[in-house]
Amino acid sequence: MHRRGRTRRDLHGALHVAGPAWFVRCGGGGPGVALSGGVADVIYRKLGGIDVSVFALGAANFGGIGSSRKLLGQGETEAEAHALLDRAVALGINLIDTAGTYADGASEAIIGAWLASRGASMRDRVLISSKVGLRGGLGRKHVFAEVDRSLARLRVDTLDFYLAHVPDPATPWDDVLDTFQSLVRAGKVRRFGLSNVTASDLWRCAAPRSGGPVGFGWVQNRFNLLEQDDAQNGVLESCAKLGLQYTPYSPLAGGLLSGRYSIAGDIPEGTRIGQRRDLYAKAWTPENAARVEQLKMKAAAHSLSPSGLATWWLVHCPFVTSILVGARSPEQLEQLVTEASDLPANDDLWRSLSAPSIQE
Repeated sequence: MHRRGRTRRDLHGALHVAGPAWFVRCGGGGPGVALSGGVADVIYRKLGGIDVSVFALGAANFGGIGSSRKLLGQGETEAEAHALLDRAVALGINLIDTAGTYADGASEAIIGAWLASRGASMRDRVLISSKVGLRGGLGRKHVFAEVDRSLARLRVDTLDFYLAHVPDPATPWDDVLDTFQSLVRAGKVRRFGLSNVTASDLWRCAAPRSGGPVGFGWVQNRFNLLEQDDAQNGVLESCAKLGLQYTPYSPLAGGLLSGRYSIAGDIPEGTRIGQRRDLYAKAWTPENAARVEQLKMKAAAHSLSPSGLATWWLVHCPFVTSILVGARSPEQLEQLVTEASDLPANDDLWRSLSAPSIQE
């Protein structure tokens, strides 16, 4: 049952943060509804005109660890992934994010098996987002072949959202846009967006133009308390000016913000962050070690885990529409969603965690 609840205006109305000129024009959630009756009121916001939960379940570790072929089989098993998916739906999460390269397609196949085993009504309850282009580029023939493979693995007729996983220097952005618009016309995709892009990419591919049923609607980039580069490099400002929404991934910086690791030491071997040290070595700094300690103290003062407070901060960023969250277990997912949902807006706390480029 849905009821009128905390909207984005309500959530952020208590945060009297002026910020830069683009701050509150960055395609955030807009008015929404809250799903009540569970452990938390999960907020819904508009993404491409479609209601999505403020938390999206990231499936990068279903069957492997991200897109690395060296780490196949080292993520969640199919049974573990299905338990996570069940808990996500029970919590009110309606957006599942994957990619054709995650676990070499196994992530999509695991989601497809789950959808098939939960009955036809489940497809009406969840939205599926996938990506293309990390391998093989964004050429038209490759994209059409890959979307068909994704649809087959997911056992669906249409993807709700489809993203260009990374820019393709060999394919002009105008050609990429035309290809994705063709996917919409063919009924294979409802909406499409961009991932891992720069401000200059946005102005080349998302600037207003005539023709086509729809344009690139949103950006999915890495953004968290330790990695706020998009606030400084023009991406968030460009999103605001171009009317693009923003859905950050890696909200816990690969686990650095969980407080489990001592950043003062070396990256620990045998951990997931150690398995992908190329992605997180840049954030493994003494400055960030101090920030994590500060986060831990502030979280304890509010009876939260560091992960919960780090995710709460993103929920209250006015330019954020939906946040990709991952978890190792249903219990971990529930704790994260509950903590990030239940702490009320707190201007001073939010400011104390934010980089100056967001506040000023």
